[in-house]
Amino acid sequence: MIQLYRLPQRALFNRRIPKNKFYEHLAADTKLKNLFIEQVENIIWKYKLAKETINLEPTPEVQEIQVFEIHLKQKTLATEILENIDRAIPYPILYVLIYQEEGKLVIAYKQRSQIDEDRFVVKSYYESFWQPVSEIVVDLPSGLNLNAVYEGYVRRLLPVQASKDEALEVTVERHLEIEKLKREIDRLEKKIRNEKQFNRKVEYNLELQRKRRELKQLENNC
Repeated sequence: MIQLYRLPQRALFNRRIPKNKFYEHLAADTKLKNLFIEQVENIIWKYKLAKETINLEPTPEVQEIQVFEIHLKQKTLATEILENIDRAIPYPILYVLIYQEEGKLVIAYKQRSQIDEDRFVVKSYYESFWQPVSEIVVDLPSGLNLNAVYEGYVRRLLPVQASKDEALEVTVERHLEIEKLKREIDRLEKKIRNEKQFNRKVEYNLELQRKRRELKQLENNC
């Protein structure tokens, strides 16, 4: 038997949530509703990680952590679906996406809104690769409180290595800057290929080299 979850039994919630409940709660427009219909088979609220279920203290940032298992009709899920769920639910959510015999983990790095404490602002998403469900393990990261557990899940999926004692927020910002630089480098490389004027090519190339140095410095800052 596949043991996908290695979480405390007390935390098991295992409640299937009808998709229409999400439509209503999210006040979904036609586009979002159609995405749910086309891509999502069903959603199971699998675990609730809270003080009463795993005996770890909440923090102002993280009161609970939810684990949602989403079964898909196709091997893709629009980010808009996750973004709308994450904005509406005032807790971090670890998503376990399953399509046939494969699965992947997804989690948002999000922070409480400065305007509305009951809402979160999504900064970025981090995810694993698709792999056989039999190879996925969802366990409990070590930590003294629920915020540490949440950060543990995010760090596991971060594509950049954190430097020693680097705060998660700093690592996330560095990763976002890395991704921004990669897009700028790609844009400059295309400009150089298409540019006919020699002087402009030189100008673009100088900027490209500078961006590449910045990228290398950020990537090595761990």
